[in-house]
Amino acid sequence: MSLTYKLAACLVRMLGVKKMFLKNKEEMLEYARGENAKVVFDLAKAIKRAKRRNYYLIDKDVMGSRLISYQKNQNPSQGAVFYLFGGGMITQPDKLDFALAERIMEKTNKDVWFLFYPLCSEDLKVDKTYEVSLRAYGVMTKTYKAENISVLGFSSGADLAIGIFLHNNALGRPYPMPGKIISVSPGGIPDLNLPENKEIWEKVNALKSKDVMIEPTYLITAREILKGDKDLPEYMLDGTKGDFSDFPKTYFYYGSDECLYAYAYEFKKALENYKAPYEIIVGKGMCHCYPLVRFFKEGRDAQDEIIELLKY
Repeated sequence: MSLTYKLAACLVRMLGVKKMFLKNKEEMLEYARGENAKVVFDLAKAIKRAKRRNYYLIDKDVMGSRLISYQKNQNPSQGAVFYLFGGGMITQPDKLDFALAERIMEKTNKDVWFLFYPLCSEDLKVDKTYEVSLRAYGVMTKTYKAENISVLGFSSGADLAIGIFLHNNALGRPYPMPGKIISVSPGGIPDLNLPENKEIWEKVNALKSKDVMIEPTYLITAREILKGDKDLPEYMLDGTKGDFSDFPKTYFYYGSDECLYAYAYEFKKALENYKAPYEIIVGKGMCHCYPLVRFFKEGRDAQDEIIELLKY
């Protein structure tokens, strides 16, 4: 483990980042709305940056949600990456996401489609997020062959990267499957009233002391926020409960010290049950979504590895 990572992890622990995840539902929503009020993406500035760096930024709309594509050329390339940001499905993307989307375009020579999917902090539930995200993928299939589309998601976006194709299966598969899925730190927000979820909850909590970022209690709060009183398919809340029939190869990235690493084995069982190809990559001693960050070696190496996967 690099010294830079050790120092960063120590700093995160000292700052008490995990305390944020102890907020109750109303406190968490208030926090999310405050974060979402900040301007993180200015289209005019983004277009100016694209011109300076000699690429194109195309602005689209899907069911009222913004969908932008990063393109090296004005016309679409032969392949594309569908990028789904993290943030618990309640907070907007940040600068790391936009920087990585741009980097992927530059390094892979593929277009990167970035969806600002509907957030559950805006008085809606997660089924709307699924509907818009799957529709956006459907729009992509009109421009590219499905096998030339890769789907990349981080954290809650990692859940979506898997979940929208569980949803696609549940709907009778209106869209063809993509070429590959890369899911970084996916998890689930299980129904703790069900006895069968006792084991996964114990495994999540067993990693609590190692996790410098996420407090397991948040998974209970997240279920309250994303589901509320609405009757939703369980796969929208816990992807391991879905139908993985005919899934493409799915790559999972986890840090061994994140509580959501407990879900690696659950996804493994689910995929094997449907004979779907997969690979699980584990960063020893790493935290939640470590490949998103480049300032320490382990994150940089994992991110470069993901970009290599996205080239083909």
